[in-house]
Amino acid sequence: MNDTDIHARTLTAVFEKSLRKYADRVAVRFEDESLTYAELDARANAFANALAARGIAPNDRVVLMLTNRVEYLIADLGIIKAGATKVPLNDRLTATEFEYMIDDSKAGTVVCDPAFVETLEELRPSLEHVETIVGVADGDDPLPDGFERFEELDGEASAPPDVAPAPSDFVGHYYTGGTTGKPKGVLHTYENMTVNAYSHIMELAITGDDTMLLMTPLPHSAGAFLWAGLLAGATVVVRDGFDTEVALSAIEEEAVTWTFMVPTMIYRVLDSPALATHDTSSLETLVYGAAPMTPARLREGLDAFGPVFLQFYGQTEVPNLITTFGTQEHQIAVERELTGRLSSAGQPCLMSDVKVVDIETGADLPPGEEGEVLATAPYVMTEYFELPEETAETLTEDSWVHTGDIGTIDDDGYLYLLDRTSDVIITGGMNVYSTEVEDVLVEHPQVSQVAVIGVPDDDWGEAVKAIVIPTTDEMAGLENDVLAFADERLADYKKPKSVDIVSEIPETPYGKMDKKALRERFWEDEERAIG
Repeated sequence: MNDTDIHARTLTAVFEKSLRKYADRVAVRFEDESLTYAELDARANAFANALAARGIAPNDRVVLMLTNRVEYLIADLGIIKAGATKVPLNDRLTATEFEYMIDDSKAGTVVCDPAFVETLEELRPSLEHVETIVGVADGDDPLPDGFERFEELDGEASAPPDVAPAPSDFVGHYYTGGTTGKPKGVLHTYENMTVNAYSHIMELAITGDDTMLLMTPLPHSAGAFLWAGLLAGATVVVRDGFDTEVALSAIEEEAVTWTFMVPTMIYRVLDSPALATHDTSSLETLVYGAAPMTPARLREGLDAFGPVFLQFYGQTEVPNLITTFGTQEHQIAVERELTGRLSSAGQPCLMSDVKVVDIETGADLPPGEEGEVLATAPYVMTEYFELPEETAETLTEDSWVHTGDIGTIDDDGYLYLLDRTSDVIITGGMNVYSTEVEDVLVEHPQVSQVAVIGVPDDDWGEAVKAIVIPTTDEMAGLENDVLAFADERLADYKKPKSVDIVSEIPETPYGKMDKKALRERFWEDEERAIG
């Protein structure tokens, strides 16, 4: 195999082709700004060359602290053109969380949004590895000393740097949480994310004729949808955040054919009087995931929008695509009154395999038996960054990922998720790791012990609840004190929505908090115990 063949297996190579192939099409629309593929290509080239001029090479980390905006796309593609490694950070994180992830990734370059300039300036003295900070400014607003201005980066725009990352180089360093409470860096290569991007195109029904609407944060699933859309030649309409009126107006005015919403967003649209006053007939594919939809609301959605729903199930270690439940499969389930199937997460993707194993022995289980869900695909993670023990616990020698989810597979190959061994709480489509919240709340001087669980919530799918044992009998006002304590230390989506004060927390025979017992009374009347 020659160098050209190897290079063709990377996102760098395929994006060079797509940006040229679709040069005259509209690539992105954001607010009043619109860029063709050729214009996006030139601006990404300029950013990539600016990175290269500053010594950025393959496997060097570049952090993105950006909200949904055109500069995100430019920087994202520029990092790929430079052969570097993207570290995308959720814009909802706290300063402490930003600091940890930037330091842990050993990133030398950070690109930040106007909203985070002040935060980054305060953090700068403690960031051991950061040498370059590029700030996106609002108009002529000044940036702190030592910040470079995004708009003034002077890289060559006509061609990308002469860089050819190897297929095994890292294109993405993504942070997720874990049972230790500390986020882990999940590493993905240029080769496996190329396969993943093409799988997105196929599995999620993305075509060059689509106008895609992305409203959720680009550092998460929306970023993978963005890559797939741009490789397919679609037009991507980007919005910074979700609002029912904004979403419905965008679908109508932009003739959106494809969009992604977490169930919370779908519920708000279905419950809005504005739905009746907007034309959504252009919509052909409404992808949902990150949290389950109840069968009743799913039927309501099918009545409102028609057979457009497509579900995916995945995780950062196996990006988005472990199983899918297609639009036709949804419709078949309704027509044949297969009510139970509407609770499923679908069937394995064409490039993935799924099995359920006994939690204690690891032995494969037959259909109908409950156990831990394992998944494999050509795009599973390579490793957790500098965490060999955690990698070995999650990734088997033959590349099966322990998902930490409890499930069962029926005779037709449909996967049903029942619970999570890792106690992840999915609220509004965002993952909250219970131990991470517990580690913060237990620092409150009046908290002796705390268990954090997810409880049913009609709006968010799950809401974060803290169950607290106090240090003394003086409990007056403790609920509010704990909530205020969390306000100062946790991102909004991680904060408990409620606090229960108790005298004891049940334990397993092994002396651990029995969260299953804690959850039972909240979930006993729910159709689907995972959320």
